[in-house]
Amino acid sequence: MTGTGGSDPDFVPLQPHRPNRQQWVLAAIVVAFAAAVIVRKILQETGQDQTAAFYVGIPAVLAIVVVLSAPWGNVIGTTVKVVTVCLLLSMIVLGEGFICVIFAAPLFYSVAILVAAVVAYVRRQAGGGTLQVAVLPVLLLVMASEGVLPATTLPSDSTVSSTRVFDASSADVARAVGSPLRFHDVEPSGILSWGFPEPMHDEVEGSRVGDRRVIEFAGAHHRPALLSTHHWGEQSSELTLEVVEQDATSVRLRVVSDTTPLASWLTWKTVDIDWAEQGDGRTAVTWTLNFDRELAPAWYFGPIESVVAERAAGYLLDSLDLQA
Repeated sequence: MTGTGGSDPDFVPLQPHRPNRQQWVLAAIVVAFAAAVIVRKILQETGQDQTAAFYVGIPAVLAIVVVLSAPWGNVIGTTVKVVTVCLLLSMIVLGEGFICVIFAAPLFYSVAILVAAVVAYVRRQAGGGTLQVAVLPVLLLVMASEGVLPATTLPSDSTVSSTRVFDASSADVARAVGSPLRFHDVEPSGILSWGFPEPMHDEVEGSRVGDRRVIEFAGAHHRPALLSTHHWGEQSSELTLEVVEQDATSVRLRVVSDTTPLASWLTWKTVDIDWAEQGDGRTAVTWTLNFDRELAPAWYFGPIESVVAERAAGYLLDSLDLQA
């Protein structure tokens, strides 16, 4: 009989289990996604979900969680994997739209990779400790503060325009401007076809001062039962404009109300439609959109919103009942 395991030649002592890299990555994904959901909820409740605190803060949190919880090694690669999975989960679990994820992804990857690299470097310099990482919040505070406070909010006013030349007289253009736009005859193309709210119907009173134009937008597509409902909702929404200035070759409209999902990205202010005869029965028409950008940081979302708005101005011109 053997009294102790140590005297038994067949006894094999148990080795402590060490998670492999795949298990660490899975754990990092779960913890990071949970942390991101909590931060997202807090920012939404405090009205900061369109600021840099959201678009910079969340990927920074993801990166920090990954670097501080995963073993040393290829932290950048692990961070990219975690961000990718979390972005995909945001569509399935949180109801984010494809277009939202596409536009946010480059910023998320850039911030997460930068933060992961900085934290990993500090940890290496500190011999593996985590207390020295406290210097990082200073960097994150600067990066994520835009739009949170008036002092850290950059100017948001933007103006874009697009021009088309039509085979029409000035009188023809004036008539078309006061008529419904032909949304059913013109399919959105390029970046506008990536999943933006799509206009369906245009109800117009005319182009005299005081007349109103109501554009109805389609709701989000229905999602399968296992997926979270799109955060836009499936109901249609409306953009209402009113003519405030009008003469023989121009019309200005101001936005009265906007219940569309676009209102969370930008605030439309005015629409100017101007035209001038070019000779030979042709008339140049310019559609100008003025709006306030609602997303931050400005250096990232400013150019994106301007490009999309410019394409939208061109789409509206193409929807006029005129022949180009």
